[in-house]
Amino acid sequence: MAVGMVVPFFLMPYVVRTLGPAAYGVWILAVSTVAYLNLLDLGLRSAIVRFVSKAAAQGHSAEARDAIAAALWFRLLIACVSAVASIALALAFPHLFKIPATLQRSAQITVLMCALGVAVTLVSGVFGAVLAAINRFDVLSSITVMQTLARATGVILILRSGGGLISLACWELAVVSLSGVVTCGTALKIFPDSRIRLGRPNVATLKSMWSYSSAMFLIMIAGQIIFSTDNLVIGSFLSVGLVSFYSFGGSLTVYSSQVVTALSTTFIPLASGMEASGRTEDLKKLLLRGTQATLGLVLPIGITLLFRGKTFIGLWVGKQYSEISGTVLQILLISLFFTIANNTAGNITFATGKHKAVAKVAMIEAALNLGLSIFLVKTVGIYGVAWGTSISMALIHIIFWPAYVQKTIGVSIRTYIWDGWLKVTLCSLPFAAASLAVDRYVHASSMLSFFLQIFVTLPIYFICVASIFRTEAMNVFHRWQVSRAVKTEAAL
Repeated sequence: MAVGMVVPFFLMPYVVRTLGPAAYGVWILAVSTVAYLNLLDLGLRSAIVRFVSKAAAQGHSAEARDAIAAALWFRLLIACVSAVASIALALAFPHLFKIPATLQRSAQITVLMCALGVAVTLVSGVFGAVLAAINRFDVLSSITVMQTLARATGVILILRSGGGLISLACWELAVVSLSGVVTCGTALKIFPDSRIRLGRPNVATLKSMWSYSSAMFLIMIAGQIIFSTDNLVIGSFLSVGLVSFYSFGGSLTVYSSQVVTALSTTFIPLASGMEASGRTEDLKKLLLRGTQATLGLVLPIGITLLFRGKTFIGLWVGKQYSEISGTVLQILLISLFFTIANNTAGNITFATGKHKAVAKVAMIEAALNLGLSIFLVKTVGIYGVAWGTSISMALIHIIFWPAYVQKTIGVSIRTYIWDGWLKVTLCSLPFAAASLAVDRYVHASSMLSFFLQIFVTLPIYFICVASIFRTEAMNVFHRWQVSRAVKTEAAL
């Protein structure tokens, strides 16, 4: 998580300064457009995690092998479709957006290379999902770290030697391919049941997986529209240059959500195992504790960005971006809060197969998001796109999720909102006041002084959290002491 946040954080300003706003905007548009090819996954990754983790918990090796074989067979077909689609997408790309004539050829090749990378990921992703299903997040994280570092090293060397978009895209394909090979090899070694013969899949298994993944597919479509369409709307209705301004604010919300993703990814196989074992009460505890933990992690980051985001962006990428990108960031932080607040609930519904209603609501949210963004971009400009995302997300998450949690998991609306959302949010208010005061009266002149100011004020947040959750903290501390004592006795 740390590598995934820190490396792009320091790399992005360098790439923008070297490529320039227009070329960087083309890169963002290419990546955002190609991201739609990930929809060809059809929700199979989540299905693999669900079926393999459940089979592993129940000791059914044959079911795990059937699920992996069916997914791999189908993913290979999809990868071939993706490879063909990449050519058509590359040819159409300059006609979809306002690309400068000097960058059109580079843009086409960039799209082609990035799209072929998606095809590779579709195949290797089967084995990545297997590793997630058996809780080997240590292995997945190690591969991700090496991939991130290799990508960053190549980008720096390419840009220093005078390379441009085409060289960056080719390097991205090479890194993704190598990472895929390592992922496949590691899964085959660690989980013997993934060593399957590729042939005609078990039809019954394929139908069961599709019954689960079809709803996930709709959720993926909705998610792609919600999180990846903003840049495309700006590129279509405004200009390529403004995509860079929007992406700075949007990327900071993405980095913030990565903090939660690193934690909540483990909830899916955990919840699936609990459901398979009939541990209903543990699912309820996972919901509340998971929601508190994810919000507790992201709130100090979100509050800092809310009150000090413009200062931060000015120090990070330049003062010329601080006002527009900072305002976009402030608006998008509304959507970030609700995304994190219901993140644990979403993962539990995915793990327990209760996500069909979620798929329908997600499609409604996506349609509302896109419609509002297109309507508001014509009247409010770049800020209207951000408001379209935040308004639609806030409405759906407030109206749907608390009621659905009560219906499917058995936690009352009052308990979910108070224990899950509000208790930990109240802990952040003193830290919010301190952040606002520091930004107003103590101006940071460098990134170093900015982070030093955060470290000075951050204990306020920890003290408030400890005071409200002191009982839970003492219980965790007591269990830790007991586990240490048991390990000591076992060693003796």
